[in-house]
Amino acid sequence: MRSFRFCWFFAVFTTLFLFSCSSGEKFNGVFTYSLLDATPGKEINIKYNADSSEFAGRDDIRCIAYLYDNDLYKTTDVPLTETGNVYSGTIKTNDNTFGVLLKFVSGNDIDNNDNTGYTIFLTGENGNRIPGSLAGYGEAINHWGAYYLEIDRDKEKAFRYMDEDLEANPEIKPLFLDSYFDLVSAVKPLKKNEIIKQELTKLEESNPVSEDLLLVLHDWYKNIGENTKTDYYKNVLLEKFPDGKLAEKQMVSEFKKENDPVKKLKIAEDFETHFPESEYREYMYDVTANVYRDNQQYDKAFEFLKDNVNKTSTYRFYSVAKRMLDENADLNTALAISNLGVNRSLRELENPSDKKPVYLAASEWMKEREYYAGLNYFVNGKVLYRLDMRKEALDALKEAVKFTKQEDDLINELYAKMLIENGKYDIAMTKITDFIKSGQGTAQMKAYLKEAYLNEKGTENGFEAYAAQFENAARELLINKLKEEMVLEPAPNFSLDDLNGNSVSLEDFKGKVVVIDFWATWCGPCRESFPAMKISLEKFRDDDNVKFLFINSWERAEDKFESAANFISKNEYPFHVLVDADNQVIAKYMVSGIPTKFIIDGEGNIRFKSVGFEGSDDKLVEEISTMISMID
Repeated sequence: MRSFRFCWFFAVFTTLFLFSCSSGEKFNGVFTYSLLDATPGKEINIKYNADSSEFAGRDDIRCIAYLYDNDLYKTTDVPLTETGNVYSGTIKTNDNTFGVLLKFVSGNDIDNNDNTGYTIFLTGENGNRIPGSLAGYGEAINHWGAYYLEIDRDKEKAFRYMDEDLEANPEIKPLFLDSYFDLVSAVKPLKKNEIIKQELTKLEESNPVSEDLLLVLHDWYKNIGENTKTDYYKNVLLEKFPDGKLAEKQMVSEFKKENDPVKKLKIAEDFETHFPESEYREYMYDVTANVYRDNQQYDKAFEFLKDNVNKTSTYRFYSVAKRMLDENADLNTALAISNLGVNRSLRELENPSDKKPVYLAASEWMKEREYYAGLNYFVNGKVLYRLDMRKEALDALKEAVKFTKQEDDLINELYAKMLIENGKYDIAMTKITDFIKSGQGTAQMKAYLKEAYLNEKGTENGFEAYAAQFENAARELLINKLKEEMVLEPAPNFSLDDLNGNSVSLEDFKGKVVVIDFWATWCGPCRESFPAMKISLEKFRDDDNVKFLFINSWERAEDKFESAANFISKNEYPFHVLVDADNQVIAKYMVSGIPTKFIIDGEGNIRFKSVGFEGSDDKLVEEISTMISMID
């Protein structure tokens, strides 16, 4: 993870542009842009040299730009024109743009400039960086850039950039106070209250009247325990902005505390009246559906989803129907819910009910909607299969595979099973080998492939050699992918207590490969990945050179040790759990989302980082095993 000073970063891009101006379509480095056009309101011309990038030799390169002021305000696809191996594009800014961050995409891989983003800091007519460009980049590092560009979430660096910009340009400080206070809290915890109170006093003296600044005063006086001030600004905000952001927060809080689904729905309906454009509107309808689901009131869940079919997310239909399958609930009701989900998903593809999220480019938004359509077709196919409607199940699963681009192992596996059971052996052989070769197969698929092979060929002779060629291709694909992702960075040392009260340090495992898994009890993907992590741990149980550590972080429970211990005990996981009670270690590792796993070699270096869980136990076990074998 490369760090840099700003002056060095800006000078490099200046040099690259000057060089490119004198040499046509060839230039040193990977990325450059026209400095003369990097002013607010203009179109910025960019160039990307594929030959000098990690995408050398690829021909499916795309670009996505993130435009920011004091926050992310627009994400857009950048159409590229290829000349040789140099890709050119144009980005339109507005008069309030501070800067632009870019990533380049090929397939499912991204080039984000070694986790820093390709960055364009806009300048004034004098050529100097405009106020806010560096502070806005600090906000990107701390928040949205870490999520959407996968840049390193380095709070120390984010604070340095923001502090430098605000010190040089105090007039922009009101735009960034909320973000600045968040970073102060993380970077200077002992001086946090002193610094925040000092800045709040200055803000008060300016007699702010905007809702956003009054909210800063309310929220941060509350954060540092100044209750009298908090109550004062609460009253001011509710009086001046009765349908404003604080009133919105209060209604969301009221909704969260209510457990009765009928009363929750009433709050959601009132909320929609007062805040029709709020991002929480869909959340409220989703949570109401979940209450019916969690109470196993599936008939009521169906009626609710039917009556509010365009107000919940498309994912919610999948979620409720899947739970019904898991619990062997009424299949006809599950089918009705999944049918609603399929139909709603298809409408969303053609005519979305909501506007595009600011953090997604149009291409990404379409892919997301297609994926949710695939999930709804998937659960629809599973219900049909349970109802012994195999032909209809096959049709649904074919659509599920199409919409998920053959990238979901579990969907691929069930589709393969349906092909076999419908006697489509020739198609099954073609599809299964495609899945396996592309790394989207499962262990069970080999058995399906064997069955298809036997029925198509009339003999098992030659099957092992036939299957091996695809398995070897998948193995080679995985190794090549991991080679590209391999890094060599010092792993931050730490000492944490485990669930037995013993202090455990990373240095205790010098000379061993250490697998670190950051997780929390509330994190669904973390919990879903644990069966695969258990298999991985047991696979290396007798290998003294491999150690697994499960670090509980971002835990929301009041007693974090008790919460983690109860979860591990209840599920009988044989994990060595450490508790990062103050979230200091997860911050050191610059984690932006969980689960995140790090593979650390015997010299104490991070060699691999794996974020999230795709839902396939087989794939996760294979990936971790391969990572370990590559550095052990």
